[in-house]
Amino acid sequence: MRTKILKLLKDKSPAYISGEELAGMFAVSRTSIWKNIRALQADGYQIEGSPRRGYRLVGIPDLLLPAEIAGELQTVIIASSPEKIIHYRQLDSTNNALKKLAEKGAPEGTVVLAEEQTQGRGRLGRSWSSPFGKGIYLSVLLKPPLAPQETPLLTLLAAVAVAKSILLNLPGLAVGIKWPNDLLIHNRKVCGILTELKAEADLLHYLVIGIGLNVNTRKEDFPADLQSLATSLFLENSKHLVSRHKLAASLLREIDSSYLDYFKSGPGAVISEWKKYNVTLGKEVTIKTVKGNYSGYAVDLEGNGALIVEDAKGHKKRFSSGEVSLEKTL
Repeated sequence: MRTKILKLLKDKSPAYISGEELAGMFAVSRTSIWKNIRALQADGYQIEGSPRRGYRLVGIPDLLLPAEIAGELQTVIIASSPEKIIHYRQLDSTNNALKKLAEKGAPEGTVVLAEEQTQGRGRLGRSWSSPFGKGIYLSVLLKPPLAPQETPLLTLLAAVAVAKSILLNLPGLAVGIKWPNDLLIHNRKVCGILTELKAEADLLHYLVIGIGLNVNTRKEDFPADLQSLATSLFLENSKHLVSRHKLAASLLREIDSSYLDYFKSGPGAVISEWKKYNVTLGKEVTIKTVKGNYSGYAVDLEGNGALIVEDAKGHKKRFSSGEVSLEKTL
């Protein structure tokens, strides 16, 4: 009912709608309407109340609230209903929260968003800076009918979805993907992706894809040691603020569309799309792995998303994981 009341307030804004009229529409008491209005105000919606005229909406918070995102979605699996979008003001990690929900039987397509992460994580155990209200920090639950060894392509798929959603909203930005899933602008990281799964042998139970995108982060919001390495859409967009909820909605639509296309067109479609945005192939790279470093020329991706690197002697080696350093980037 709260979502429907909010929609009515938006439709009527800036005019008032009486509590009596709202109560009649939903066949509830005026006290029940008042409680829902108070809950919306607690979420950050600016709603004025007048004893004689009723209520009117005068301001919408810059928060990633489900009602704001769901209103711009027409998805099949990902966040396909408002109930699949779960919003927190603060979490340790959206991935952690979503994994707990997955263990309790949350449906595929469930999305957890947070305004702030206190223990945001990146690949290789690194921390991810997640200041309140500045970025998009979300995780998506997938349950594809795939073997665990086939899931790396879904990480590439998510990276492509992020790139597409950024360019849809800010077409002038030079966004590129560094293998496998870091998004760069002018050689600075703007987005990271962390994929975690629960599986046994050849059985995949679920997959959680966590995305941390720096949207309206200012230079001073980054830790000192990251200020020369990280960037944000705000900094790259001539310091103009970007609508986070519109961008989040675009991102979820792109993930949904790409996920459906994966099962319709096959893995080749993911590889093809990833190559359009990549800044790795054709470059001299150094791959850092637990077994040591390997330098060479990034020549191609295999069908499962593994990177093929050729050394100075013409020997080729495949990598399914590792940290890539580029000699030449955007």
